[in-house]
Amino acid sequence: MPDIESKQKPTILVVDDEPSVGDALRLVLESNGYEVVLVTKGQDGVEEARNRHFVFSIVDLFLADTSGFQLITDLLTVQPHIPILLITAHGSPQICEEARRLGAIGGLAKPFSPAEILKLIDSHVHGPIPESR
Repeated sequence: MPDIESKQKPTILVVDDEPSVGDALRLVLESNGYEVVLVTKGQDGVEEARNRHFVFSIVDLFLADTSGFQLITDLLTVQPHIPILLITAHGSPQICEEARRLGAIGGLAKPFSPAEILKLIDSHVHGPIPESR
């Protein structure tokens, strides 16, 4: 008989080399029922994606070993259907458009609110949530 407690949480890959951002994302996501795999290098993110399934990925634009744009392409090569959100402190419509062109769901400028990012993630993982207010 399967153990109900062993049901796996949806897992999100976060690739950000800024510790405060990664830690904040982990805290918000884990407290809302997600498992988080946090890495600081793009290559580590690709390796994680080769080894496990993710329901969503959050990728920073500027990383020490690669760009977020290249990482979007690399992750989609490994997991073609993963929704990817590009985050950046240098947000502009052109950056968001380039992220979409590469296959991401879009971009989000830092700082963003926990509610803002959770709404985006939940809508891709669980489907749109009807407005009740």
